[in-house]
Amino acid sequence: AIACDVRIMEGFNLTEAASGLMGAVEDALKTHLTGDHRYTQSFSEDVQAFVHAIDWRSDLWIFGLFLVELVDVLIIVINRRSWERLATVFMVNTAVLACAERLNSLASSNWKTFSSQDYFDQAGVFASVLVGLPLLLCQFLIVGFLLREAACMVIRVK
Repeated sequence: AIACDVRIMEGFNLTEAASGLMGAVEDALKTHLTGDHRYTQSFSEDVQAFVHAIDWRSDLWIFGLFLVELVDVLIIVINRRSWERLATVFMVNTAVLACAERLNSLASSNWKTFSSQDYFDQAGVFASVLVGLPLLLCQFLIVGFLLREAACMVIRVK
């Protein structure tokens, strides 16, 4: 079985594969950041349009959402040396991300009770940007801390 695996890997060049992957990622980023946009000329204009579409004075609940996300980051950083706590935060974040579509539809049907306008479209763009993206960044932060802890454990055992 090992000889079979070696023969399969003989023609594989990791450097070429990584180079091809990086080229594809760069092309995708160029397309999204500088390519044609539906209503604007560039990604920065898209961001400005998104920011200006929000009624920051009336919809203070958005700042509450930012506060919850800031507390999430602080909990992650404070507990960076405790893999048990990081795993718990990771699972909570995962549960929120898994329920994001349902939360978006719930918010879409009840937006008048807490918001001045309906931000919650069927595609979930607003929820993805304000909830999904920060939580995904928190998840990456947790994975980085967990990898660091795993490396430290390997060094201690060695």
